[in-house]
Amino acid sequence: MKNLKQIAKPMVALLVVSSMLAGCAAPGGPGATGTTTAGTEAASGECNTAMLAGIGAVVGGLLGGGTNTVRGAALGASLGALACVALNYQSQQVKTAQQVQADYKVANKGKLPEQSTLVKYETGFTPSSVRPGQKAQTNSYIEVAAGTRDPNPLVEEELSLYKPNGELIKTVRKVVSSNNGSGAYKGGFSIPMPEGVPQGIYPVRTALYLNSKRVGGQDVKLQIVQRQAPASDLHLALAY
Repeated sequence: MKNLKQIAKPMVALLVVSSMLAGCAAPGGPGATGTTTAGTEAASGECNTAMLAGIGAVVGGLLGGGTNTVRGAALGASLGALACVALNYQSQQVKTAQQVQADYKVANKGKLPEQSTLVKYETGFTPSSVRPGQKAQTNSYIEVAAGTRDPNPLVEEELSLYKPNGELIKTVRKVVSSNNGSGAYKGGFSIPMPEGVPQGIYPVRTALYLNSKRVGGQDVKLQIVQRQAPASDLHLALAY
């Protein structure tokens, strides 16, 4: 009877977590793509902060004890919570369109492109390590020269997060600037890491779109490693 109770309680907790995550699966579900202006992605189908905190608390408790089956299910629940988090995007203009055009003319014998052109795109993670419960942050530098026939290009940045086995967790695309995408910008996504996220290497793919056409991208790696003690204290290192 005692063993039955020890098994039943964790399983009930997992059922609670599953029901909480069900709200994340609809309407878009894990892997859904959302396109919005700079800021937080639409709340529809996303877990709120209180819900994520509740999931983290339950998962953390399950990781601290129980059978291997229960612990494995708890880790799976934490991956579900990762698919549920909302990714915030912020961008700041660091060069005007005129400044970038002037630089482009210097490098191209005084000529400007007819169509807007990507000059430079770089991205990486900062800081180099965070713990579950904190946020991983990408930092991008985006420079676009406006074309003579395309003075107001639409510039969007996209992030796709994958599980260690290569399965897509989610993809989100954001507008870099709602006014005019030409010029130079510093931007990036913040990724809240739920408690209990299992260790492993999580591929992250970023892409830049110019007038809805993919013009650049980078592949980076997000590595979650577990320190020896305590077992429930996970350390996240971002390698790229």
